[in-house]
Amino acid sequence: MLSFSKVLKNCLSARKTCSRRISALYITGDKANENYVTLQPYLDFKGTFSDRQSLEHSIASRKLDIRLETVLGKYEKYGRHHAQLARVSEEREAVTRQLKELTKSGGSAEQLEELKERGKSLRNDLKSLKQALYPIEDDFIHDYLHLPNRLHAECPTGGEEKLLYRHGLPKTELKTTSHLERRELVHFVDNNRYYMMEQAAHFDVNAMQSLTRYFVNQGDFIQTANPDFVRCVLLEANATPLNDYHLVQEEHLQNKINTAFLTGGASFESYLGAMTKLCVYPSVLPLRYVCCGRSYNKAEAELYGPTPSLYTATQTNAVQSFVATQTAQEADAQLEHILSLAIDFYKALDIPFRVVYAPAEALTPSESLRAVLEVYAPSLQRYVCVGRISNYGDFVSKRILFSTRREKHYDFLHLVGGPVLYTSRLIAALLEHGIRLEDCKLLGATNQKPTHQQDLQQFKDLFT
Repeated sequence: MLSFSKVLKNCLSARKTCSRRISALYITGDKANENYVTLQPYLDFKGTFSDRQSLEHSIASRKLDIRLETVLGKYEKYGRHHAQLARVSEEREAVTRQLKELTKSGGSAEQLEELKERGKSLRNDLKSLKQALYPIEDDFIHDYLHLPNRLHAECPTGGEEKLLYRHGLPKTELKTTSHLERRELVHFVDNNRYYMMEQAAHFDVNAMQSLTRYFVNQGDFIQTANPDFVRCVLLEANATPLNDYHLVQEEHLQNKINTAFLTGGASFESYLGAMTKLCVYPSVLPLRYVCCGRSYNKAEAELYGPTPSLYTATQTNAVQSFVATQTAQEADAQLEHILSLAIDFYKALDIPFRVVYAPAEALTPSESLRAVLEVYAPSLQRYVCVGRISNYGDFVSKRILFSTRREKHYDFLHLVGGPVLYTSRLIAALLEHGIRLEDCKLLGATNQKPTHQQDLQQFKDLFT
């Protein structure tokens, strides 16, 4: 397993290209003997290449190292070979039918033998064509899976974010000490290890639970509990760079390509397993889910370095949202709904924060639009992300076969979601603003405050 992980890491290219030679999402027939096919995505070639100008605009705006002309050339080559394979297969089936008819009608031995030889020849030709198609298919399909989603009309493409909402103005002239100076509340070891104490520990849990409760009671969301581990096939379906999360070292790995990663239950990818190959009735839409749990994302921690702090920690408590709708218009409305709930929560804390649309170059290939919730961090003299909501369109649903049935047609659902709270960064910002954590107003919080004895009893109850 260790040697395979080294090979896997060498296959990973830069974050921008998000390409790799080995894929768990699409496995060709020649590799199916060694690795079973977990998921067969819906490949919408016609829909992807129908608006070439829009696709080229998405690639250029994201600054991806992808040559669309090269991909289209591979697509034409794949199409020619696939068509040739289909013709030979049809001819073989026609010969088989003709042979059955002659056998029933009492055809001559010479005619039957001629058809048998023709059938053997076509079978060998079909086998040779399949073997020749595998590398062509593998080369094209993997390039095709690296193509990005089309950009939303509201997504900024000039390299600068677009301001949507702002609450309060930061006092940039004040010198503020780092939150790490509050050692009675935060014991920070490194980006992977830190400990919340006293009121920070209470706030860490209460804020997460309160926001989740607020989404359930005020936003008509359903609370879920998600797995902390996600297989590689789902990360690829979401076009998530594999180096964003920690690779799990498994002793008995059945499928060496479909490895497991530690994402945390409060990650968007942790929802995808339950939605894979799922078909729902239109009457239950929109589906609104929310969960609280852990998030382990290494990539986001790199944005606020190089000095290690709670802003750069690779793990945090978080609240994750997930919504599925039938149309793009409904997806836009649900994104605004999530933003409205989140804005209410942060306004009650009375901390300087803003909501911006991230520029196209900051998006992952699966995102068409991303709204970022940012609070002002005095020690960094900049805004830091404490949440983000993304619009994925039907890009991810096509890959995991998440659909709804409308009469005799199946429509792939439009997905919206993302973490609306990272508690560690919020605690750091509140401490640097001089806000007492015990005085913070949390929307969705219960009126009864737990005492020390109640907390102790709840802990004891876990072992009884």
